Amino acid sequence: MANMEEYNESLWPVIYEDREEEMETCQLTLDPEAADDWLLMVPALPFITTRFIEMLLSNLKSLYRGRYVNVGCTVGAEESHIWTLSFNEESTKIPLVLLHGFGSGVGLWCLNYDALAAKRPVYAIDIVGFGRSSRPQFTRDPLEAEREFITTIEAWREKMNLEKFILLGHSFGGFLAASYSIKHPER
Repeated sequence: MANMEEYNESLWPVIYEDREEEMETCQLTLDPEAADDWLLMVPALPFITTRFIEMLLSNLKSLYRGRYVNVGCTVGAEESHIWTLSFNEESTKIPLVLLHGFGSGVGLWCLNYDALAAKRPVYAIDIVGFGRSSRPQFTRDPLEAEREFITTIEAWREKMNLEKFILLGHSFGGFLAASYSIKHPER
């Protein structure tokens, strides 16, 4: 293990480097808010339906808002939409953003929303490629795929106008939270 005196920034993976690349033309996709059944448009497990999520959320005491956030062409040439639940948005405290694990979605946090949102804003997202969010075609290169996830989270943050926030992730979401924090420590 290297000590701090031996620290060499070149040891960090290229995922954290800023790149200037030519952007592909962004192809507009159907606005999921306008679709009758957005879930029919994306490959999803049969039990992940709007009614199922609504059933889970119906047990909450906290009021919440569900909406799609357009994050543009962060993965590939088609724009993506991230399903977002928000609680207690009027609070002035630093918001908490929740990232679920692999193969999961916003339903993972159902037993936690009331307690977490009691004193601060809470946002839970279906990470792009999961739950009710868009299913873009990710690259096959693992470092580039990680970059795509981080870029998508940053685009979501910008659209939500969050300057600083607490990022909490479970499993794969924890990995993405750590990767995002390394790339954007100022957030």
